[in-house]
Amino acid sequence: MGLMRVWVTLGPVEGRRRVRVRALVDTGATFSVVPAAVAEKAGLRAAGSFRVELADGTLRKLPVATAVFRLDGRRAPATVLVSPRGEPLLGVETLEVLGLTVDPRHRRLKALKPFAIKAA
Repeated sequence: MGLMRVWVTLGPVEGRRRVRVRALVDTGATFSVVPAAVAEKAGLRAAGSFRVELADGTLRKLPVATAVFRLDGRRAPATVLVSPRGEPLLGVETLEVLGLTVDPRHRRLKALKPFAIKAA
């Protein structure tokens, strides 16, 4: 599929601060990740920390916050991990709460198809 980056705006659940960043869409990441400098600029406050396994297999304890993400006319809160450095990553949880999925053929995000769950 190759790499795909999108512009996304994020900020705290309460407050008016926002920051627009170009994020790598990472379908291998559960949560979105932003560098500490972006989190600070966006006004995000850590509400604890998670112990996570990074792509290279190392374990790290990273601060965790909730951010409101805005993308393609959609807005939703999602979990965000704060890393010391690196580039912003848009994880699967954020894509799902925004109702988006990856279209690898056309290298773009698209709306999730609605589905119904039938009782047995």
